[in-house]
Parts: sequence; structure tokens; C-alpha cells
Amino acid sequence: EVGRMLATAHTIALLGLVPHPVRVEMQSGRGTASFDVVGLPEATVRESRVRVRAALGQLGIALHSHSLVANLAPADLRKVGSCFDLAIAAATLAAVSAIEEEHLAGTVLLGELSLTGAIRPVRGVLPRLLGARASGFVRAIVARDNGAEAAAVAACEGLEVLVADDLADVVAH
Repeated sequence: EVGRMLATAHTIALLGLVPHPVRVEMQSGRGTASFDVVGLPEATVRESRVRVRAALGQLGIALHSHSLVANLAPADLRKVGSCFDLAIAAATLAAVSAIEEEHLAGTVLLGELSLTGAIRPVRGVLPRLLGARASGFVRAIVARDNGAEAAAVAACEGLEVLVADDLADVVAH
């Protein structure tokens, strides 16, 4: 279908303390406003669409003419928690052409979004970032409140870590 855009961002799920890379594939098309999240998301992850829509609205990006589908791959891996928000938001920004998708390559995004676009810290940043590095990622964007924990991984593992207070900071990065 003409006008459909696909974009990908990356994050890390934790099952126990075992990190698993997750690809957020976002498809955007023109049409009735909708926002679906698929790929075995539990309730907190499904609610991410509400936080993402509100946070993007704070940046002046209205999604009322977009039909959006986020696929969290691999689909058979259970997705729990709010750490997927930032990657879903970044993939959405790329899918609606608000940022260039190539800037997301090699980058892991970890953070919960508030309705205002502020980025809240998430649990398990240390094992998530170790897993990201082991999976070949070179950069991570985390909430400022996770910055100290993330810096420990950066120092040992050679991972570039950027901290962000809000979604506008992520766009700037």
C-alpha cells in the first residue's frame, strides 16, 4: 500500500536477569487513528501506546491521521514492563518521518515515558546494557536517573551511553 512507512528501533527485554534484544518494528499508514502493539506484550506494554501518543503530542507530532502497528519481535518472547516506551516512541518518530531511521541503528533505547514526554528510569539497566553490548549494540539512550548505573557499563564495555530527560532530548541525540 502506498504511503506505508516501516521503521525499526531496539530495546532489551529481561527474563529474570537474562537480557534479550527486542526489535520494535513500527508500521505507519494514513487512515483512521489507531495504535496497536503486538508481539506478546503484557498490559503495561500495551498501555505504552497511550503514553507514546501523549508524549509525541507534547512534541507537536499529532498521530490522528496515522494507523500505527508496533510489532515487538521476537513475538514468542514475553514483554513485561514500561521499558519499551522509549523504543516504541523512537520507532514511531521514524515511521512518521519525524526523525531519520538510520540514527536508530546500533542504538538501544531504555525508558518509560510520562504523558508529558519526560523519561522515567527503568529497572535492570545494568543487565540490559550488558546484553546490548554482547549483542553488538554500540550506543544506548537511557533516562538521566539511570545514567550512573549505565555509566558503569559504558566504562567497562565501551558502550556509548547518552542520557535524556525527555523525548525532545532523544530527538536531539
